Amino acid sequence: MNTDRYSFNSLAYSLWGIFILTILSGAFLLVYYIPAFSQAFVSAEKLNGQVPFGWMLRRLHGAGGNFLLLLLGIHLLRVFYAGAYKNRPGRFWIAEVVLVSLAVWANFTGFFLPLSQEAYWGTAAALSSFSTLPWIGGGVVDFLRGGKELGGVALSRFFSLHILSAALIGLIFFWHRQTGKPGTGAEDGSHKNWNLWAAVGVVLLLFAAITFVPHWFTDRLRVAADPASNPTGIVGPWYLLFLLETLSFLSLASPFWFLTGLVIVKLLILLLPYYDRASERSLLLRPFSLVIGSGLLVLALYFTFLGMAGAHYGERVVLAVQPASAQEIRGAQVYLEKNCAFCHQVFGKEGRREGPDMAVVRERGRSAEWVQRFIMNARLYQPGTTMPKYELPLEDLEALRVYLLSLDPAKRKFGIVDRSVLLEYGSFGVWGDEKK
Repeated sequence: MNTDRYSFNSLAYSLWGIFILTILSGAFLLVYYIPAFSQAFVSAEKLNGQVPFGWMLRRLHGAGGNFLLLLLGIHLLRVFYAGAYKNRPGRFWIAEVVLVSLAVWANFTGFFLPLSQEAYWGTAAALSSFSTLPWIGGGVVDFLRGGKELGGVALSRFFSLHILSAALIGLIFFWHRQTGKPGTGAEDGSHKNWNLWAAVGVVLLLFAAITFVPHWFTDRLRVAADPASNPTGIVGPWYLLFLLETLSFLSLASPFWFLTGLVIVKLLILLLPYYDRASERSLLLRPFSLVIGSGLLVLALYFTFLGMAGAHYGERVVLAVQPASAQEIRGAQVYLEKNCAFCHQVFGKEGRREGPDMAVVRERGRSAEWVQRFIMNARLYQPGTTMPKYELPLEDLEALRVYLLSLDPAKRKFGIVDRSVLLEYGSFGVWGDEKK
């Protein structure tokens, strides 16, 4: 078997074809898309319903980006499986790993741009998970958001980064093509015909996807983003599910060791050609690579299925195990219903969605009077953001204040309550062990 073909050849036609279709459709979308917080969803709806063939080009762009990511991932796995990185410079492997990362980033930044409820809160969930990374998470997320919450600044930055990542992907494609070894993957007629037919098959599969299952890859555009209302069942994009679930599961237990392990794994993947230089090409004869590859694959599949099954930590909230007052229960319900963007400002830059951190208020030196003043001000505006104000009744704001100030682990014991259970609890009364 000519393993040089694993450098790019068998997927080259498909990758270039999908990339060109995605870029051309994206250029068409740029003509109609308005990157403003109040007009992004409206412009996407107009493109989808009023512009001739706009719906098809929007689907083509969304599905094309996802297909490009899938093809790049398949190509990278194939190079790893065949050991093809052993007979060429290591910079090609690094470029291909960077390509996959850029494809993920391009899809993620594009996921937010329609600014629907699904796009807004899916992005918010992803950024909240990223913010749990020690040292770097909070700063990176604050830069992407342009403040403490997603708004017009975040939309502009995501839009710019989406275009920049697409340009970088194109540059790496051309660099990979031009700097490859002369004669690498030289094709005879039969192989060239096979590659052309494979590319045609992938393009046909792409058009079948945008015809029969378009919502797998593009936003449904059901309703515009409402920062004051957090809908249930919203998750991040599928290609980030495993990473988001891993962050939620591991970073809360031991953030330092999790970040250290993440850096080590990334370096092991990037530098694979430089420390795995043995002549054996079979994966079974490369035990170290086999352990790394199989371990990452199993973890990715496990946490992806975990995320698809609905194990979302953002659907829970802390509440006193001892009998809670009516105002505390109502305050917890308001916290869940609104997701309380200003609660996140009270509790710190992380803005975790699994419920308020019971120790952060005390660590930040927030007094009861400060919390009350902050929440009451939030009825008029959201400090530091361009978001619309929260239309909450005064009694709900008072209940929210009581709930937030009740979270003192030194005085009471707390437990985790599922969102659905708490929101279905319609009457005030006894909560915890006495609730039957």
